[in-house]
Amino acid sequence: MKKPIALTLLAMMLAATPCLAGELPLTLAGFTLGQDMARYEQHCEGPALIIPDIPFLTEMNLSPDAVPGIRGGSLTHGNCLGERKLLRVKLKFHETSQKFFNELVKEYTARFGKPGSYQGDAFRNVIAWQWDFSSDGQAMSVMVMWSRDKEMRPGVSIKMTLESGVQAEYECFLTASDRQARRAPTAIRSLDDFIPR
Repeated sequence: MKKPIALTLLAMMLAATPCLAGELPLTLAGFTLGQDMARYEQHCEGPALIIPDIPFLTEMNLSPDAVPGIRGGSLTHGNCLGERKLLRVKLKFHETSQKFFNELVKEYTARFGKPGSYQGDAFRNVIAWQWDFSSDGQAMSVMVMWSRDKEMRPGVSIKMTLESGVQAEYECFLTASDRQARRAPTAIRSLDDFIPR
């Protein structure tokens, strides 16, 4: 994708993110955290899958044409509380250069100030900056990342998460897990099962 097109798409995505005083910037590329997942299912393809390491969240892949300039991504909702609210948006850009990533971080910094934390690795194979927001008992984060790590799908991406919603789903899951554990406790048979041979 040519640079001017990528920058135009970026400007449109950021413009679609309201950030009024006292309000959280919950909308990215037309997807609004906290909304019913049913509103966005037409932009997804394939089955909805429970995330193995986060079993209280369900993820659906975005279809390739869901957002101009985006080559992939996903929408995530909770599955414990039964509300199916959108809790996370992940977007992966067609533009993969570190230069584009730097321009994106510059735009975010101009809009939201300096990031609150660095989430990348020490060797800078993955560079990730995170902004955190909170208001009226809600908390959310947005992370802008560039990767050259082949196991993390190299390129530029954004991950926006309604942290308070994820926490509520996690607490629901813990309560349900406690009930299940009391009904059917399991124990390790032998540590030997967990030693490579």
